[in-house]
Amino acid sequence: MTDSLATRSFSRRSILRGGALLGMGAGFGLTGLLSACGVAADDDADANGGRSGGTLTLAVDGTSAVIDPAFYTTLGDWMAVDCVMRGLTFISFDSNDPQADLAESWTISDDKLTYTFKLRSGVKFHDGTDFTSADVLASLGRQFDENDKTLPDGASRPLNSLGKNVASLTAPDAATVVLTLKSPDATVLARLSDIGGRIISKAALDKYGKDIGKNPVGTGPFKFSAATSGQSVTLEAFDGFRLGRPPIDRLVLQQVQDPSTIVSSLISGDIGGTQFAPYSALEQLRKNDAVTVHDTPYSFDAIMLIDARRIKELDVRKAINLAVDRNAILQQAFFGAGALPVGYTIPPSQPCHDPSLADLSTQNLDEAKRLIQAAGATGRTVHLMAASDSWHPKAAQIVAQNLTDIGLKVVTESVDPASYFGRIADAGDASHDLMIWERNSYVPDPDNMIGSMGLPTGVYGDFATGFGTLDGSADYATLLTEAKNLPNGDERTAKYTEIQRSYAEKYMVLSMLAYSCNPVVTGSKVEGVNVPALGSHRCFMEKASV
Repeated sequence: MTDSLATRSFSRRSILRGGALLGMGAGFGLTGLLSACGVAADDDADANGGRSGGTLTLAVDGTSAVIDPAFYTTLGDWMAVDCVMRGLTFISFDSNDPQADLAESWTISDDKLTYTFKLRSGVKFHDGTDFTSADVLASLGRQFDENDKTLPDGASRPLNSLGKNVASLTAPDAATVVLTLKSPDATVLARLSDIGGRIISKAALDKYGKDIGKNPVGTGPFKFSAATSGQSVTLEAFDGFRLGRPPIDRLVLQQVQDPSTIVSSLISGDIGGTQFAPYSALEQLRKNDAVTVHDTPYSFDAIMLIDARRIKELDVRKAINLAVDRNAILQQAFFGAGALPVGYTIPPSQPCHDPSLADLSTQNLDEAKRLIQAAGATGRTVHLMAASDSWHPKAAQIVAQNLTDIGLKVVTESVDPASYFGRIADAGDASHDLMIWERNSYVPDPDNMIGSMGLPTGVYGDFATGFGTLDGSADYATLLTEAKNLPNGDERTAKYTEIQRSYAEKYMVLSMLAYSCNPVVTGSKVEGVNVPALGSHRCFMEKASV
């Protein structure tokens, strides 16, 4: 059974989350918010008897006003990408299985290397051009090619890693795309559903080039209307959306960074919904008839990264993991809105979650003290840093006390969320011993969790923890590839369980703190919101009404 907000106790959170810990604009107060009403301007019934028309306002972490699937600054911007553009495949989060979207169907060769996509006919972009294979080649090609001329400076290209495994991307005709891999990857269809797989009008790319993010054109349920950095993105319903015009006329993604404003505006109706409601207010909101606190699956990992280049002894790293009081973190940092990490890195909302790994995340102070003393580390100074928002400061405070209790001296540093990712990626940072962080899942599959965190390359394995410098770490690239190519079931679960246990027991560069969710709260009259998706920062509002 999927673990979720409704199946656990919950109460308070002090600050909203900036999920991926990258740059955010200035805060936005209630005065600016009132200009974007969260409730319908009218209450007409559509042909199916449901409400239609009006404006739905969602509170988001921020916006840079650049709506480009190859460029990340805020979650709000990528939520706008979700609304404006669609991809070849789609994962609803009600189900973790990839579904056909702009691709009507596909075939996979016997050697699992060639994917042939039959494109859906009759689909129109917001600019009136027809959707064809040329649009797919242009959109995916810029994700795979760092030298593509349409990429803005600082492009993150989230499909970059997939592109490294692409041997060719071709189009035999206007209705067919052929993707050929260098080695099998059973997660391709799921990864094409992610933000980076969204398809842009080639005509718009040719016209706007690097400025496509300020002039986004897709086939999604909403078309771009306006955006102001640090304030909001406004989208209009697209009459020509292939699944039918959305019930609402307008969707506004409004930057709101003050927790008390989020709460008061949800109650007043100035905000129609958000996944950034502070944990601190969930109990209060649940008791208020003006809002609905939804059953949101636990889909992200609260983690502590341990840099093995700084803390070189495995026994000291194990002692740090054994010292952590996860019950205290769950109750005091998340106020009960979460669960203990009994399945290590794979949360309960995903396949291959295995509670037999619970012993990897248990507290044992006596053993931790023994390991510290045996290593001659008593009195050693360790540095711990955490972002200054959301649950992170309280978790850092608890961990610092836990480590003090086993004989370490802890120097903590609170870091502005806008610069925190850069600090984690900087192995030379003076506070790089221990780092409080989180891993959200934009693709609901273990490969997006342990498959990313357990790789010896990339942010986690290279820059953050130095895992890639340790003997035997290179083997995990092969092991993780084998696991992701297995079908969901007992064999795949067993493989991921084996990998996670080995990764933790042999290296311990990642200490799990908790599972939690981005709690979805909407106005009581708002219907049709895809709650599991929004809880993972994905924005599918094509059925929403107000």
